[in-house]
Amino acid sequence: MLKRLAAHMDKRNWPARIHEARTGSPSLSCSNLGFYEDDDCFIRYRKAGRGRPIVFLCDAPVTLEVYDNLIAELSSRHTVIVFEVPGNGFSVPKPSYNFSFQTMNDVIARFLRTVAGERAILAFSCGSTYAALDIAARYPELCSRLVIIQAPSWSEEMKWKNRRDPQGLISMPIIGQMIFPKMMKTRAPAWYALSMAATPHVGHFCTCTAAAFDQGATFALPTMFQNYLTGDEAPFVTPEQPALAVWGNQDASHADTDKTSSNALAKSVKLVMLDHVGHFPELEDVVGFSALLNKFIET
Repeated sequence: MLKRLAAHMDKRNWPARIHEARTGSPSLSCSNLGFYEDDDCFIRYRKAGRGRPIVFLCDAPVTLEVYDNLIAELSSRHTVIVFEVPGNGFSVPKPSYNFSFQTMNDVIARFLRTVAGERAILAFSCGSTYAALDIAARYPELCSRLVIIQAPSWSEEMKWKNRRDPQGLISMPIIGQMIFPKMMKTRAPAWYALSMAATPHVGHFCTCTAAAFDQGATFALPTMFQNYLTGDEAPFVTPEQPALAVWGNQDASHADTDKTSSNALAKSVKLVMLDHVGHFPELEDVVGFSALLNKFIET
């Protein structure tokens, strides 16, 4: 009951937030914007290029605005789709959306079917990776290959979650939703400094995130911790599709994570460690990541 009440705090003023995202400054802040809406949610996304679709999910507090370089690099050969999951950025959950593992993944699957079509390459990162794995297993027609970015086994992810919330306050229903909005503007720059390599990208990420928060972007981390990343056992079946697992070793938040545990996430995994980037290898080294991705696709 408490979790349900807490989740409703992320749905307040949802009609006004959707209207603002569709018509206000979030609709003008970057190119190639599109909007998907159904009974459960409103999703803001970018789509550019032509060819086989590659789909990225923004790892909040990152928003669509930081993907310019990646889209430019990949869109000459692929259709690039990037989206914000409901509750993060300017994508909005409606009252029926409950943030559970299956609900969120089914919403993403409907979005993929409508916007990407079949046989897309799913390149999700961090906690959203498990959505890609679940969708690949339950809806194999939607996914031809997986790119796993900065995500270990489920048990290792639970350890990472506990290190990010050592006192359990963010994971506490109601309390987490009350305190986190007051923390997130200062927590975001600290997160980037901790998790990224020491590059000019950190300042750019901080600027974009601060601007997004000022325009009304949200970051439903407490609700995700309470409803999505929960349980000792992995809530998905190991998918059959081939996978490329990419780790940026400059991510201090994963210093104690067993990165080789990514090998257990799919039946066939190629594991690549990159020493010069951190939590966002696809954004910190666009050219190098794109070369890895293209080689993986070609083989």
